Amino acid sequence: MKKTFCLLLLTLFIGGCGSRPAPAWFAAGHQQLETFKEDFLTGGAPSIAETHFNKAVAEIKKGGDLDLLGKAWLTRMALQVAALEDPEEGEYGSIAAAQAVPANDQFHLLLTGDASQADGALLPAQYRPLLRALQSRSLSDAETSVAQIEDPLSRLIAAGLAVRAHLENVAILQGAVETASRNGWKRALLAWLKRLAAFYEAAGQAANAAAIRQKIGVIEN
Repeated sequence: MKKTFCLLLLTLFIGGCGSRPAPAWFAAGHQQLETFKEDFLTGGAPSIAETHFNKAVAEIKKGGDLDLLGKAWLTRMALQVAALEDPEEGEYGSIAAAQAVPANDQFHLLLTGDASQADGALLPAQYRPLLRALQSRSLSDAETSVAQIEDPLSRLIAAGLAVRAHLENVAILQGAVETASRNGWKRALLAWLKRLAAFYEAAGQAANAAAIRQKIGVIEN
């Protein structure tokens, strides 16, 4: 059994699972985290989503695997970035202090906005072009790198990272809206629609902003 990230979001730390049956705690943790992911992205009740996350953490702790435990918290942070929320570290700091995992630490740097210090060689491959764009402060490269990510969740996370780095344009925002819409991720969709409306307002495009606000009103009700 490889523990690269098959337990968690598959798209954040690409890797495969081995052929041996997974331990009960591993399977239970996977199920709880997948449920948390779905509830979070689609806008389920926050208390219920957090309950599933806490259960996932509890299951992983049964196995004592601090690498996977750190990845669970990174998963939560990455989902928050995808929904344009500030990532909350939770227990990640204490986990990293107890056992350093270089790949986890580098992804943590990327999620928390310290791209200048991140080592692309240790990041999941789909985020490496974006890292270069963030480090060079190139909006056009950020747009291209986000658009070229095939996995929708990874693409949405990358778009969130670009916005956090103040690299955004209509193409990035509209692409994120389309990604969230196509996958039924209502919580993320509303966040990106609001960001797009604000972008239009700042650009003096009142009619476009009003149209987006009207759409938001329909979706929220």
